[in-house]
Amino acid sequence: MIDLRVLGPVRALANGRDLEIGHARQRGLLAMLLVDVNSVVPFERLIELLWDDRPPRLARNVMAGYATRLRKALAAAPRQEDGAPELSTRDGGYVLEAPPKTVDLCRFRELASRGTAVVGDDQQRSRVLRQALDQWSGAALSDLWGTRIESLRATLEAERRTALLGFYDAELRLGRSREILPELQRLTEERPYDEDLALRLMTAHRDSGNQAEALRQYTAFRRRLAQELSARPGSELRDAGERLLHPHHARTPVPAPPREQLRMPRVAEFFAGREQELRELDMLVEPHAQPAASAAPQSRNLFVISGIAGSGKTTLALQWAHRARAAFPDGQFFVAMRGHHPHLEPLSPAETLARVLLALGLPAADIPYGLDERAAIYRTLLAGRRVLIVLDDAAGPDQVRDLLPPSLDGSAVVVTCRNRMPELTVRYCAGEGVLDVLDEEAALALLTKLVGADRVAREPDAAAGFVRVCGQLPLTLRLSAAYAAGRPDEPLARLLSHVSGTAGTRADGVEAHTAMSQALNLSYRRLSASHREMFRWTGLVPGADFGTEAVAALADCSFAEAEERIGALVRANLLTEYASRRYRLHDMVKQYAAETAAAEDPWEVREAVLLRLLEWYRQCVERASRAHQIQMVGSHRGVTATGIPAAPDQDGVQSDGATADPDGGPSGADIAWLDREKANICAAIKLAAELGLGPSSWRLADSMLGFIRLHPGGDDWSAAVRAALQAAAKSDDRRAYTGMLLNAADAEYREGRKDGERARAREAIQVARGAGWRAGEALAFTALGRSYWSVGEVALADRYLHSALRIHEELGDWAGQANALGRIARNSYDAGELEVALRGYLRALELVDRAGSRFGRIRLPGYVALTLRHLGRYAEAERWCELAIRLSQETDFHEGLAIALTCRATIYSDLGAQARSVTAAREAHVAIPHLSDPRIETDCLIHLGGVEAAAERPDLAMRSFGKALLIADQFGYRQGSGRALSESAAAYVRLGLYEEALVACSRSRTALGGTALRPVVAQTLVSEADSALASGRCAEAVAGYRRAAAIYRTVGQPLGEVRALLAWGRAVRAVPGHGRPDRPALRGLRIAERLGVPEADTLRALVGGQE
Repeated sequence: MIDLRVLGPVRALANGRDLEIGHARQRGLLAMLLVDVNSVVPFERLIELLWDDRPPRLARNVMAGYATRLRKALAAAPRQEDGAPELSTRDGGYVLEAPPKTVDLCRFRELASRGTAVVGDDQQRSRVLRQALDQWSGAALSDLWGTRIESLRATLEAERRTALLGFYDAELRLGRSREILPELQRLTEERPYDEDLALRLMTAHRDSGNQAEALRQYTAFRRRLAQELSARPGSELRDAGERLLHPHHARTPVPAPPREQLRMPRVAEFFAGREQELRELDMLVEPHAQPAASAAPQSRNLFVISGIAGSGKTTLALQWAHRARAAFPDGQFFVAMRGHHPHLEPLSPAETLARVLLALGLPAADIPYGLDERAAIYRTLLAGRRVLIVLDDAAGPDQVRDLLPPSLDGSAVVVTCRNRMPELTVRYCAGEGVLDVLDEEAALALLTKLVGADRVAREPDAAAGFVRVCGQLPLTLRLSAAYAAGRPDEPLARLLSHVSGTAGTRADGVEAHTAMSQALNLSYRRLSASHREMFRWTGLVPGADFGTEAVAALADCSFAEAEERIGALVRANLLTEYASRRYRLHDMVKQYAAETAAAEDPWEVREAVLLRLLEWYRQCVERASRAHQIQMVGSHRGVTATGIPAAPDQDGVQSDGATADPDGGPSGADIAWLDREKANICAAIKLAAELGLGPSSWRLADSMLGFIRLHPGGDDWSAAVRAALQAAAKSDDRRAYTGMLLNAADAEYREGRKDGERARAREAIQVARGAGWRAGEALAFTALGRSYWSVGEVALADRYLHSALRIHEELGDWAGQANALGRIARNSYDAGELEVALRGYLRALELVDRAGSRFGRIRLPGYVALTLRHLGRYAEAERWCELAIRLSQETDFHEGLAIALTCRATIYSDLGAQARSVTAAREAHVAIPHLSDPRIETDCLIHLGGVEAAAERPDLAMRSFGKALLIADQFGYRQGSGRALSESAAAYVRLGLYEEALVACSRSRTALGGTALRPVVAQTLVSEADSALASGRCAEAVAGYRRAAAIYRTVGQPLGEVRALLAWGRAVRAVPGHGRPDRPALRGLRIAERLGVPEADTLRALVGGQE
């Protein structure tokens, strides 16, 4: 019997014995074909998977050789009754045909699907899911590595996790909590931030009668999230905690945990019509309900709603989602795609997928970097689930294509858009609803619900005229009905004359947009003067939504007054409260409000409104930044150093302004508010720039710098900075222009656009010199130095950074000096000049203390700790780690937290405390996805991969190295690419994959080019020497170890030297005739004993001839 396996190491077994399937790439080819068994896999796809977009010149020929050898290996397998595996060439690719029962992945998927489909029989469900999980023998593809392989592995692991959670739920419902406790405990230790596992562990303890332990687990988990991630548990876990605190509540079954993110907005209270569209939507959950008259098959998981503005596309989608809630027990999510927002960038598919993955419960640390990888995990997580996702206001098919769910799995996507999407309806057989105005009957039904059946019954003709005048458009009807509802005693016939302007003169075929304008005019005129003013001014708000406190700011009124005016607009159906104290206007209403403001308010009034809003945003940002001590200081405040007077800070907006928000809005110390409001602030920066309010635009952008250093800015921030830059370019203020050039260079750096970054920085140097702004010139030099450092050109980076340092010293600018010194120290660290780097970091810390820069104070300790760790000064390094962790947690500084947690994991690993190192590595992995600089993410992943490799977890290590390499390559971070490949080579050596190790070493040298990263060169030498020794080339191996030991000694990395000396001594002992093993061993032993590392025991045995 043959058994083909990918859920663990890639293996082919015949009657329990392994077939010879070759080296890693040959096994990789077999794995790719097994994942898509019985389907043709194109040659191009296989080449991409096997060589990560770096194929050899004759990749097709090389792959053909692999295929030939695999055919021979598989031919040795005994014949099956239903056929033996057969590898053949077909239709531009390879296909491996094999009975599904012979492939572990096929068996797993079939069993997982069967188990998930079982309803009402948890005994059967548990048994089948257990059988599915038993198909796994370790991490998927655990002996393969590569960025594309990593993506595939993550997808398969997500399938495993889904089955695992389903199994635990069934076991808990069966009352077998005690049986699964040990396994749950182990898994939650491995994944300490996984809420799904934490919930099931707590439930298992509770159901086992150990209420105290369940409560302890909840308290510990909640504290861990708060202290280490500045987060709080989701609603399901909090509810479980409440039940533990109040044990008299009835026990409830374990549900699939819902998520707080992407909640569905509130549903309109009254709805009528659209029966045909609702029936077609019902086909998403009742496919047999398809009308016989339908000319084409409809997708069971995709529906597109398009139509004119105001036709009720979003209302229809939400109404149906509410009706179909029971059909989607695993969650309903709403994503505003911002396809047509005037001031915000449309959501990219990658960003949308990240949001949905988080809502589906995937930990942030497990979200992959690439779009394809995110889409693959998204589809995997939806497998076996019934989830509804509404994608509202999509710009086009490209924005939603990657979010299409798997076919026939029970999940569905509803898209709303202005224009039809024939690509989705034709290519994917999506259902389609094209909304026009309501028919007269439906429009009359809606009016009846809005104004009351009695009034309509008393005046049927007037009611019919009412809906005709409104153009039978839902939004128009709602607006006009609100007007009528406010006059309950007035006859509809008289109101009709108000609505139509002149009773009886409107034609039945009135155009929708004309009717909309008429209805808006009517609703607007019935408002009081203060309410009309408020309505006009809300149309000027640039963001997608707003809160009461923002309205108070722009209207220059108290919070209570703002609430009263907003309430009037909501009652008039001009404003929608989609969440608690968060409001938005329909696109057409917003446009009307803005046009009315332009017609009735002079520019000076509108300018004053916008300036108040912009200044309120700036004050909130400044207060939050000061409260968390993350504001930029000294010359880093480019714009505030320009002589442009910043508006004086106030305690609040009037007496009950922003600080009075009872919901905990911008209290002056709320970073979470800043995170939520970031998109609106970016929109405000863009609008101010477009309207000629340049100083407000760039002052607001400048105030955001401290926050952006802590949190990724994304597309919205990049667009805002570029708009502020364009505004500054048109002004006479050259210092402001310099400051915005520097901000733009920073945004380009974070996006990996090296040419744009350097162009901005060089222009900033020239503009700053022309303006006589020496501090701006220094900052531009620093930006150039950072750019060249990021591609490994250390000497050129040093030159620019020293230029910056000299200017900052002339100016007596301590913060500027500290920044330049810190970056110079990083260059020294990369080059292996560790003592020089340490002195630089410590001097920079002295200067930031003088400058009062909290940002520098929390950023530098992690780098000090990393340097001390490489120097072998572990006790000092650990103390600095703890300081960095504490400071970073106080300010929600993800970069400092990730670096310090990573460093702590490497310290534990070096000292041989592998269990502690793995736990610390897991903590660090959770902090990494929140970083705003992908290069730091790369560095952390490489360090953590080394920790995982040392703990004999090669699958996790290769995953970390692969992700690091993907990011480094995308951003041109050469030293990151070189390090990731060098560490991968060492991991390959541990696995005995010497050919792969040599390939990785070669690629590492190529990536590094001429960069002087001596520690990486030394590590590469050790891996090459290991490979030479395995091939019997002992002299070559000894020479490599000696060279590596000398480099490590020169750069002052004692642990690296110990390991090179140990390898040297082992090689000489294994193959006599190449020197005395005790010489390198003795030297290494003295260093190892001083460091207190576990290599000392091995070296001691080697010296004594016992190893």
